[in-house]
Amino acid sequence: MTAKPCIYRGRIRGAECECTNYRDMIHPPTLPLAFCNTCPFAREPDFFAQTERLQVVKYHRGEYAPQPRTCGGCGTFKARESAVQFAWPYWAGGANGDELRFSIRSVEANYRGTAKITIVGDRPEWFRGHAIPCPRIGPNHSNRPYRDMLNKMWTMATHPQIDSEFVWMMDDVYLLKPVTWDDIDTPRAWRWQESRGNSWQRRKTNTMRALAGRGKTQYDFATHLPHTVEKQKLRDLFDVYQLKQNTLLWEVLYGNEYRQKPWGTRPFFARLTDARNPQDIERATAGASVMNHLAQCWTPAMRQFLESRLPQPASGETISSGYRPEFKRVNRGNRQRAVKRRPLHTHRAVVEAKGKR
Repeated sequence: MTAKPCIYRGRIRGAECECTNYRDMIHPPTLPLAFCNTCPFAREPDFFAQTERLQVVKYHRGEYAPQPRTCGGCGTFKARESAVQFAWPYWAGGANGDELRFSIRSVEANYRGTAKITIVGDRPEWFRGHAIPCPRIGPNHSNRPYRDMLNKMWTMATHPQIDSEFVWMMDDVYLLKPVTWDDIDTPRAWRWQESRGNSWQRRKTNTMRALAGRGKTQYDFATHLPHTVEKQKLRDLFDVYQLKQNTLLWEVLYGNEYRQKPWGTRPFFARLTDARNPQDIERATAGASVMNHLAQCWTPAMRQFLESRLPQPASGETISSGYRPEFKRVNRGNRQRAVKRRPLHTHRAVVEAKGKR
């Protein structure tokens, strides 16, 4: 047969494959992918890419629709009898605007059960619900943002007003469709690739090394998804990994310590990384139950999209007269850096001016 580009050409450039089962290997519905025994370039497909591709393809073909887990033979959904506490660590100074308002609305609108709302940290002026004060740590701490998060997680692990099981949330995470405890509790992760490109990646690498030292897996559970948490297990992490001294990512530790082998995040989860208009946001999140976005995506268009999907105020929400939403952060790449000029009265400026004559 005529040589065709190998399915693994992205990994080994210029490779060609004359396998007779080539058509089976690239046939989209054939998942997991058929593994070729004759191709010298063949490698086992990645677990996460394989799982996500299967779910996405079948979802768009109408062959797969995520359904809530049932109570058994009756085929009906059975919600938890007790209320579930959703807890947000929150620092008002780091918020872009009022994303938290819509995150809370999304839980009350789309969690299939009774949700208890708790904010750990700063109480927004528009919120009158349950809040546990936890001021931001002082500026004299190194790794301040990460230490502040760990400080708030310690509060959740030890405070008497936090239930034995709860759901950890972030202010830029939204439930867009009906979601159950089982949906949130299903372990989902990304494949981790080591990088030390920025402080976040360096913390993640240090976390993975700590896990490897204990013989644990190294899946990337820092997905920006909600996480179910058992309070005592969270408390134990601080002792096992000495998180009062070590700045590690608690959700990565927790997932690899206590969760089973994870699934991929798609199509359950959509993460937006660039600003879009409401119509594009609607298309990008059409198949997702949970959405998250980067800071630069918090725009009037994003707020318009969320307000149209979540118009009903949350139970602890008050709307002050004259309230105007803020969008204080912009993409740094769109701002020109200010050029500093030395004052003319300084000696160096005088010398430089004479040299240009």
